[in-house]
Amino acid sequence: MTNPGVIHRLKTVVGEARCRLYDWRHNVSTCGDVSVANLGEVGSNFDHAAPYAPSHPTFLQDLIRRLDIDYPRYDFIDLGSGKGRVLLVASDFPFRKIVGVEFSRGLHDIASRNVQQYSSRAQRCKNISLVHGDAIQYEFEPVPSVVFMFNPFRPAVLAPVLRNLRASIEKRPRDVLLVYAAPFYGELVEQETPLRLVAEERYHNFYRVQPR
Repeated sequence: MTNPGVIHRLKTVVGEARCRLYDWRHNVSTCGDVSVANLGEVGSNFDHAAPYAPSHPTFLQDLIRRLDIDYPRYDFIDLGSGKGRVLLVASDFPFRKIVGVEFSRGLHDIASRNVQQYSSRAQRCKNISLVHGDAIQYEFEPVPSVVFMFNPFRPAVLAPVLRNLRASIEKRPRDVLLVYAAPFYGELVEQETPLRLVAEERYHNFYRVQPR
């Protein structure tokens, strides 16, 4: 009988190897989890933060590829962008613009270097903007958008962020997709915004609102 613990350790080793291979191929540094205690200089919402853990590139590529949108019409926004891996994978698609919002100065600085050093023949979007600040203060541009979150914060921050998104959509109705990975507080999305669940998968939920 196969030992589940052994299988888990093997999967972890393989995942880490693939992570490091991605970094080596693209001349970046996105691997390595970072605990909340090690996030460094952050704002007043430190108690509501979540640790950094990079998403797997293949998972991200497949997820973005299946969005079924006209990429050049859409902005891609990563709330809690960490070291920037999601932004880099997204840049292999022809989005209008890509934005990363991160409140940890240390992670923001790493992401800035990664964006500058990223090397990929597949890159289709180089209009990448990095914002160092609290997601509660971020103002969504009134354009069609894909918003990505990998469980970046707890409800005390998530709720006002979602209310800001709702206000932006109400002011300028448009197509908005929310990809919420590890959606521990997914019920807040439909409570605080006009976004509605359109697909529920093993690791993430898709929400969307389209203007009538």
